[in-house]
Amino acid sequence: MTPPAQQMNADSPPVALRARWVFPVTRPPIDGGLVTVGGGRILAVGQNTSGQPPRDLGDVALLPGLVNAHTHLEFSQLQQPLGQPGMGFADWIRCVIEWRRQAPSGGQHSAIIAGLAESRAAGVAAVGEIAAGDWPSALPPPLAEVSAVVFRELLGLSAERVTPLCELAEQHVGRMPSGPASGLPHVAGLSPHAPYTVHPELLGRVCELSAVRRVPVAMHLAETREELELLQSQGGPLIELLASLGAWHPEILPRGQRPLDYLRVLAGAHRALVVHGNYLADDEIEFLAGNREQMSAVYCPRTHAYFRHEPYPLAKMLAAGVRVAVGADSRASNPDLNLWAELQHIAERYPDIAPGTILRIGTLSGAEAFGLDRELGSIEVGKSACLAMAQLPPGGGPPLETLFSGSVTVEPAQHLVDD
Repeated sequence: MTPPAQQMNADSPPVALRARWVFPVTRPPIDGGLVTVGGGRILAVGQNTSGQPPRDLGDVALLPGLVNAHTHLEFSQLQQPLGQPGMGFADWIRCVIEWRRQAPSGGQHSAIIAGLAESRAAGVAAVGEIAAGDWPSALPPPLAEVSAVVFRELLGLSAERVTPLCELAEQHVGRMPSGPASGLPHVAGLSPHAPYTVHPELLGRVCELSAVRRVPVAMHLAETREELELLQSQGGPLIELLASLGAWHPEILPRGQRPLDYLRVLAGAHRALVVHGNYLADDEIEFLAGNREQMSAVYCPRTHAYFRHEPYPLAKMLAAGVRVAVGADSRASNPDLNLWAELQHIAERYPDIAPGTILRIGTLSGAEAFGLDRELGSIEVGKSACLAMAQLPPGGGPPLETLFSGSVTVEPAQHLVDD
């Protein structure tokens, strides 16, 4: 393992890095590629403009920092997922509720720090965090370099919860910077949780706020068959769970609804991330594709496998033109937060999807979903010099196929400037 990276500070001098392969994402891989960085920025790709001999990194690949488009960092100190693989979703939610009841007070911030540290060690440059509480006001300097879109979680199906949750959303957007122009890596987002926990008026008002304040929205949608059953017939295990919690209001949600009804509302947001989308129908996939400029799907591969869902429609989504990003979700349904393991999972289970496409959905697609693609997601002049590095196996072979071989791990690029 190489030493942890530190993103270059503003006064760092230019240095050229040479790697066996450079994967810019937006152009073909560069054999023996050079990347010149300085002042925290990429200054040149494919050439040395530093005025000094290049620093040879050896048998490695340089990548843009990875983008984890969906996380719940409050669970980051769990040693194993909650419940059992393949269990019913409503039963798993009961496990989450019980865990939260027993969790020590004040432990959320330490869990966030642990999750950011784990993410950073795996080469992640940005996360999309669903925040159940306030984001820490200060983070240790290395962790502060991980960009975060902090989506404030909003839950409330009853009518009386609409106004206070809208006020909470306003406060969150007002308290945090709302875009990369702020010059800070942590920006605001909003997360109306799911169709069965959000009043339709709340969803509409949150999407209106998103459009006015230009912040992204993330919503769990078409995640389970139980959700579809609830929307269609007001029946099933999720209804039983909500009723047992005193949180089911049948008069709020009419029968005969489907995810498409929610997609149409989300299309009015500045940007919308449709999290999971495991059971989107063909016309819903086409709707996402037709609204690609502001809408993205977020696939969480190993969480999907944990619940043993039906096969994810990844190839169909990509063929239709849907922007698909990737998330590691949380340690409540995943053994770790290693986004590269998510991409390797995709490469193993979808051999017909080009490796370059898989790399893109783990980097640039997530940055585009957040609206941070001018800063992150590819190795291009002017973007952040927050890079990741993979130690490559010996021998030749097609570069992208080699990159996704099972033995490759990804971590931050080693320190770019001598002290």
